[in-house]
Amino acid sequence: MIDPGRTATGDVAALPAVVARAGFAGRWGAALRHPQFRLLFLSLLPGTLGMMMAMVAFGFVAYQLSGSATTLALVNLGWGIPMFLLSPLAGEAADRFPRRNVLLWTQATVGLTAVLAAVLLAAGVIQVWHLMAVTLIQGIAFAFNIPARQALIAELVPPEDLANAVALYNAGVNFNRVAGPAIAGALLTVPALGATGVFAIMALLYGVVLVALFRLPPAAVPARPVVESRMARLTAGFRYVAAQPHLRRLMLLAFLPPFFGMSYQALMPAVAAEVFRVDAAGLGALLTASGLGALAGSLVVAGLGSGVGQLSRVQLLSGVAFGFALIAFGFAPSFTIALPLLALAGAASAAYTSINNTLLMAQTPPSHHGRVMGVYMMSFAAMPLASLPAARIAETIGLPPTLVISGALSVVIVLAGCLAGLPLARLFSRPGCTASETWT
Repeated sequence: MIDPGRTATGDVAALPAVVARAGFAGRWGAALRHPQFRLLFLSLLPGTLGMMMAMVAFGFVAYQLSGSATTLALVNLGWGIPMFLLSPLAGEAADRFPRRNVLLWTQATVGLTAVLAAVLLAAGVIQVWHLMAVTLIQGIAFAFNIPARQALIAELVPPEDLANAVALYNAGVNFNRVAGPAIAGALLTVPALGATGVFAIMALLYGVVLVALFRLPPAAVPARPVVESRMARLTAGFRYVAAQPHLRRLMLLAFLPPFFGMSYQALMPAVAAEVFRVDAAGLGALLTASGLGALAGSLVVAGLGSGVGQLSRVQLLSGVAFGFALIAFGFAPSFTIALPLLALAGAASAAYTSINNTLLMAQTPPSHHGRVMGVYMMSFAAMPLASLPAARIAETIGLPPTLVISGALSVVIVLAGCLAGLPLARLFSRPGCTASETWT
């Protein structure tokens, strides 16, 4: 008997039809009915918030110490390199070991490094190499943490609520991906806190996550007999994605636009100081505008219907909108005009990445979630890895032209990825540009 949530070949069907509940509210909160998923979701919020706050806090301190955009990029590479190199190994680990245990160990590591950074700052001995070392350790921990967390979702909700659970998870991640830097920027302006206080708050957030994870029941080792060599297991995610045309397209759309477009976040401390001539309060306002936009975009996506065609069209439109918003931000003549443009960019980028991840998870069987998410998590390294060449370009031609070029490349890549070889009428009359196997 074939599971109604899967195709005859064993793949997860495009999106479970039963998710299409009447009304926005019914669709938005469907997965939250399940207590264990609700606990995992609530642990997600402070954990990813702390991670995204760290990206601005480390960048702020690095820029204060060096005054160099290149140093900003080098600190960001501490997260990017481990995520890029270790994510396939982490995805394989998520399919072999109890995912709750993986989350506990990695979260504890991240929390301890945040405490270390706070102590070094409070003692006044922090140096750039300290920042690089801490971000490298955190990058290793997050490389293992995130695939395990995403793969655990499928254990905690039934198939009919998987799409909504993934959408809610990604709404939280993508909101914090922009809201975290916004909150960090605002906290940096509080004299009683400063960077030291921000790192202490981050450590506290990670502690909250540990408490929540301990309340989850111990998970069994995923039932998967080890019959392959270690190299075969490490490449299983790549081989599976390569064999699925719709997943290949989604994975490219996950990698390329963030690589060329999302590096603007890493450059934001330099943009605030050099382009708009504002202090930490101004940086906080810019990032807050982007965070509010991300919240709006994420919540809209979480309430969308389950139609693959609808989700794919929204993904196309949001990807293009992000690129044009970034172009306009590069041309912004004043700080006041830049704020709504960043809000639009935040909304569009959150919608784009949330839909892309939702479609990836919904079309991957649970037995492959960890490995496919391991490949996908390499895309999270796109922004830190792209920040170094973006910083070098910005120091050569200036920050505004770099933002304009990044936005233009994002538009071209999204359009090419969605429309390559497809008549426009077919895109709007059949399932979406990224999700359906019928395109191949």
